[in-house]
Amino acid sequence: MMILKTQLLVIFWLFLIITNSHCYDGNERDYTGCPIEFGQKCNCGFNYYRLWNWDRTVYITNCTNSGFTNPFKIEFTPKETEVLIMTGNNFETVPWNLLGILDDYDKLEVVDLTNNKIKQIQGKSFHKVETVKKLLLNHNDLYIVSAMSHSRIFSNFKSLEELHLTNAFTEQIDSKWYLRDLKDIFLNSELRNLKKLHLEQNEIWEIKDDDMFCELPSLLDLHLGDNQLSDINFSLECLEKLRYLDLEYNKIRNLRSDTLHKLDKVFGNRSSSSQIALHGNPYTCDCNMNDFYNWLTVTKARLVNKDEMRCYDGYPSYNAGRMIKNIEELACPPVYSIEHSSS
Repeated sequence: MMILKTQLLVIFWLFLIITNSHCYDGNERDYTGCPIEFGQKCNCGFNYYRLWNWDRTVYITNCTNSGFTNPFKIEFTPKETEVLIMTGNNFETVPWNLLGILDDYDKLEVVDLTNNKIKQIQGKSFHKVETVKKLLLNHNDLYIVSAMSHSRIFSNFKSLEELHLTNAFTEQIDSKWYLRDLKDIFLNSELRNLKKLHLEQNEIWEIKDDDMFCELPSLLDLHLGDNQLSDINFSLECLEKLRYLDLEYNKIRNLRSDTLHKLDKVFGNRSSSSQIALHGNPYTCDCNMNDFYNWLTVTKARLVNKDEMRCYDGYPSYNAGRMIKNIEELACPPVYSIEHSSS
């Protein structure tokens, strides 16, 4: 019995030694498990995190609302970090070598820089991110035009599968300008493995470049909801793997027959898992909607919340507010002529 206890004690101490050697990276830690440079404002350690649609235990460095104004703090991130959450802080510029130059981060899968008031990401900001699969830059104030544009800012994300840019760009610059530079970033960063792209809430009125997303050959999900789009005037055929297109809550009042043909060509013949989201747009339900209305009844494309699609206005006037599926008549509003008189 004494020998067994001794063996168990040895095993226990070996476990502690192995664990400490795994976690120690040369930086002194405080009671939060984080390097002392974080000033006890973060939490570091193993916890549950929803990653790739299931909860798993991962090593998380979490600095949410820590009040950091110096982005160089990030270079002290523990090297065993799998999920880095640095949100709700305040640093306008992401500097060169954000994660430093000493440690390798071969376990890092998620980098969340949401809501940090970031305006500029420098061209050499991201290194040691080859294993990162998910990057979140939501709710920032990015300028990616002219001198503040760096077309290879994502080029070191060799494994990137998800890029979240919801409400990410400054409202001081019209979307038509920063979209041009964003297209250059897609081209020069070679995001060949990107599967999900989020661009919601960016005041996008129009996407002028037909091949805007064609440099993303692995794209599965394209999220453009909560913008100002009135049509789908960019190529979808070049996205051979596209399975989900989100256009909810834009400014679409009707869709032209050529746009409907485009949607059928891409979504009508693909797997049953492919979907389009057109719910929440302010549709005008009058005679000009006949092609769109007929298409809704016959298309093989799957529409998310199809039965909830509603008229904003139309003719007869009682169409306003009705579900499109309940419409009984699509008439043309009267044309009023203006008589000119002279004396």
